Amino acid sequence: MNGDSAKSLESLESEGGGDCKLRFFGEIGDVSPFIELFSAFSDVYFFMKDREGKFVAANALQVEKMGLGREEDLIGRTDHDFFPRHLVAKYLEDDRKVMQSGEPQHKKVEMVSNPDGSISWHVTSKMPVFSKTGEAIGVVGVMRDLDDDAPTWRPYRQMRPAIDYVRENYGEPIEVAVLAGLVQLSVSQFERRFRQLFHLTPTRFVIRFRISRACRDLVNTDRTLTRIAHDCGFYDHSHFSREFNRVIGISPGEYRRQHGK
Repeated sequence: MNGDSAKSLESLESEGGGDCKLRFFGEIGDVSPFIELFSAFSDVYFFMKDREGKFVAANALQVEKMGLGREEDLIGRTDHDFFPRHLVAKYLEDDRKVMQSGEPQHKKVEMVSNPDGSISWHVTSKMPVFSKTGEAIGVVGVMRDLDDDAPTWRPYRQMRPAIDYVRENYGEPIEVAVLAGLVQLSVSQFERRFRQLFHLTPTRFVIRFRISRACRDLVNTDRTLTRIAHDCGFYDHSHFSREFNRVIGISPGEYRRQHGK
């Protein structure tokens, strides 16, 4: 499942240690020990999908993330069964790139919806899964909650003051220059570094963060859409609806009807 897995059988056999590696992995018939290993980590989501996007394996935390009780209830289903279509489009595009290129995707920060309709931020890594003939037949991935401390945050530590500022002040106007100053970078340096880490501009990150909070409020409160728009830092109801639809794919009102209690 690592980069070497993309190599042909012949190239593996010609390299030192290749025979040992090839023989070992060729004898594996049951991947359940790997899944059980990931289940031992309380903060790691693990999943595996085939080339059609159907789940073929997942650990207990990933199954819970999907709102299910057993792995068997997830097998054969796709992201379309659980997530908003705009998020699914991004997940599947990433899967396609990973399989086509044969290259892993490391530590991408992305939005993931929860069974209650709220939105969480996760750091996701994906790698291609290859058949014995070297054909990409799926992806394997792991996620961690971005809000958790320790290992997940290490690559983003420099940006922590800026992210904390967004988290604490998302309801107010936020200037990119202020965020850059918090991490002691120029605006251009900050924007470049931020995009490298989060695959988003700082401005789009702020908007998505506001929308993630709006999703929570739509599901868990009875506040009006105008009030939620104001509390989450949008100019007005129209601006809120436009950005919400752009990111989530449906209107705030429809989101509340689908997920509200």
